[in-house]
Amino acid sequence: MATTFRLVQSFPASVDAVLSARERRFEDVSKQEALKKQEILDRREEGSVIVTKRAFSFSDKIPEAVRSMVPAGFLNMTETARFDTASKINRFEVMQEQNPDRLRISGVTKYVGESETSSRREYEITVKVNMALIGGILESQIASSFRKGIERDYEVIKALL
Repeated sequence: MATTFRLVQSFPASVDAVLSARERRFEDVSKQEALKKQEILDRREEGSVIVTKRAFSFSDKIPEAVRSMVPAGFLNMTETARFDTASKINRFEVMQEQNPDRLRISGVTKYVGESETSSRREYEITVKVNMALIGGILESQIASSFRKGIERDYEVIKALL
């Protein structure tokens, strides 16, 4: 089974202004708790596509009762994101590299311009955990954590507009 959620966030600015703010949030990660806890492993451009690979952990975002039931290191993740600057679509995949079939998150983010003073981003994210007994609970916790992270990111971007 998998957990899928969708989220639409509106911005009071053009899509280009939002994308500029999205990039600026990395300039001073010390001000953003969530960004301090990740490591950028690689970032390169392939034509109009920016490929970013980063490492982070869900371990501090999952309740201790659930965390104690998963193997050590299981919540250490690697994300590969491919942001197409021409279409303004980001496709990403997050997995536990040692066991990619046990935990996988995939998603698409679309940045849509509505006018010179309005835009939105649309997320569709699927969390899949193949783990007996607690897979469903873990999926729900990870999806909730991901959603909260997106909401914090939204506030950071709005503040930078």
